[in-house]
Amino acid sequence: MRFIYILLGFSLLCAGTLRAQNTSGKVYAGDKRVPGVLVQNLTQHKSTTTTDEGDFSLAARLEDSLVFSAPFMETQVFVVEPYQLEKIWVVELKENLNELDEVRLTEAPKEKKFDVKEYDSIFNSRIQNDIKKNRQLYRPPNSTNGVDFMELGRLFLSLFKKDPSKQKEKYAPITYKQYRVLFATDDYFNREFLVEQLGIDAYYHNLFFEYCDAMQLPGNLLEPENQLDLLDKFIALADSFETELNKFGENGMKLPDGN
Repeated sequence: MRFIYILLGFSLLCAGTLRAQNTSGKVYAGDKRVPGVLVQNLTQHKSTTTTDEGDFSLAARLEDSLVFSAPFMETQVFVVEPYQLEKIWVVELKENLNELDEVRLTEAPKEKKFDVKEYDSIFNSRIQNDIKKNRQLYRPPNSTNGVDFMELGRLFLSLFKKDPSKQKEKYAPITYKQYRVLFATDDYFNREFLVEQLGIDAYYHNLFFEYCDAMQLPGNLLEPENQLDLLDKFIALADSFETELNKFGENGMKLPDGN
């Protein structure tokens, strides 16, 4: 009798296995495919993420609950229907522009048009002020009168040198502190995202923030219109970060505690 129960249980298990199916599809946001979207089957406690092409495939049965979530996107929930098990289907996510307000950067000021008259006025004023402060520089070595034209030429050329601050990008790079704020306050970009989707152990989280800081990602990636690009950057940085860690280990070096 006991053997019959065991055999019956085995048969039911096999039947359940035969009925197991996958649901497959593509995730879009507008006309762009979205990589790195978290796809969860809440009924079966399984999950996956979309590929670089926005594709996904996950075990599912009829009436299972599927959740699609991504940073800066509105979460979508579906109850599995027959067609979603029979063919590839499309999920369309909509942008949620209300996230990350606390770390968004102010737009860089618009560049002012060059005004020749204003420039001449400023230039002449600077020359006159500098002559008053440094009269000795505007006199030749063997004369008490006249102007040192070589020094004047150097001063003139210096006014055309580019301001280093203006050579920088319009948006300052994202800092280590901003990464910490982002992953401490955002619903999607959190510690779970680092571990489960980027594959970075908790021990290395702060080191990863330092690594991202060193990569000098432009701050405008935090703007709503560039949020998908930020996700792409995180995926790429996670891969290169893992490569660097492996090289570090191959050289027989160890990281200090407390990273």
